[in-house]
Amino acid sequence: MLAYEQFRKTKSDYTLIFLHGSTMTKEGMLPFVKCFNEYDCVVFDLTHHGASSGDMPASVEDVATDVEETIVKMQKDGILQEKVVLLGYSMGGAIAYEVALRKKAKLDAIAFLSSGADLQHHTPMVDQLKNMPVDQFALENIVDVLFGTLADQEKKEEIKSLFLKNSVENAIGYNDLMISNAYNRIEYAKEIQIPTLLVQGCDDQIVLPSAAIETWAHIKGSQLLMLPYGGHALIFEDSLSVSQEIKRFVERL
Repeated sequence: MLAYEQFRKTKSDYTLIFLHGSTMTKEGMLPFVKCFNEYDCVVFDLTHHGASSGDMPASVEDVATDVEETIVKMQKDGILQEKVVLLGYSMGGAIAYEVALRKKAKLDAIAFLSSGADLQHHTPMVDQLKNMPVDQFALENIVDVLFGTLADQEKKEEIKSLFLKNSVENAIGYNDLMISNAYNRIEYAKEIQIPTLLVQGCDDQIVLPSAAIETWAHIKGSQLLMLPYGGHALIFEDSLSVSQEIKRFVERL
């Protein structure tokens, strides 16, 4: 079982499960999760992150196995509401997609947040880090790349502080980026038969907008929201617009 925090709303028929991105822990997702106070919400610490145990993951698929097993157990134990939406930010989007492909956990919908089904060919900044020794990697050196031009300087400093305060050790964060960069299962996208939403910033420098566009084109009936000037930290740069779109998506399920 992965560690998690739950914000239970018993009057809601939906549980929204949030998966954080590379370098993060569940605490880093909380400001965004709290935009959804009308729903039952759960946010995980992924494998070897925060309060979750387990070895350093060798792949996105490894993490997806732990997410899948935790959701299945929570559903069996009646911890989740009847309908479940799995939302993944960045690396978490690839994990959510992988869980949906396997179909072992009952999901009613998934959402990619600044992510896609092929991160191998749309993350050039991570490509540049591959030759860097692990002990030279530091989140502080790349955190400025999170932004487009949507947020003002004060907001950027707030978001940077959030990421740095709630980050994992640099070696774990580096591993996150490498396993994300290796993930590409776009050829299986036709197997996704549940409602799917993709939300992407047009100025994302970490996961290029082309990742979301390609995934949207491959998943039949999926919906794509592109926000001008938004960077990779879009869900924090404009939490209101993103959360409103997700709520509209959920209410149409």
